[in-house]
Amino acid sequence: MHGTSKYVLALVAGIAIAGAIVGGTALAGNTVRIDSKVSMSDRPPAFHGKVTSENQACEQGRRVRLYNKLIGPDELLGSDQTNNAGRWTVELDPLSSGAYYAKVIRRSEGAAGTTFICKADISRTLVVD
Repeated sequence: MHGTSKYVLALVAGIAIAGAIVGGTALAGNTVRIDSKVSMSDRPPAFHGKVTSENQACEQGRRVRLYNKLIGPDELLGSDQTNNAGRWTVELDPLSSGAYYAKVIRRSEGAAGTTFICKADISRTLVVD
């Protein structure tokens, strides 16, 4: 490389690094937050539902946990991972009366400097007598 070419290359690299430090976004990356919704059906077999999202990647392979509402900390009864269609099932045997809800867990993944966050959600509560 000629002296002038080295100088231009060093100047361009310096400007890019300075811009990243001042702007704070180029080196830190981007974060994209994506809404997710977990539903729970009130039809047998109890308990099952679906995770839906505008981004299909936030529907597949999500961890869903089933809870029993209690006075004090709620009881974790089981969990499942959603299939390719976002469907999940947690079987309870025997099924007892109580108030139940499902929670889809937040998930984050990164690629090429961008972090994608599939948000957590809680279903409606179903009461079993």
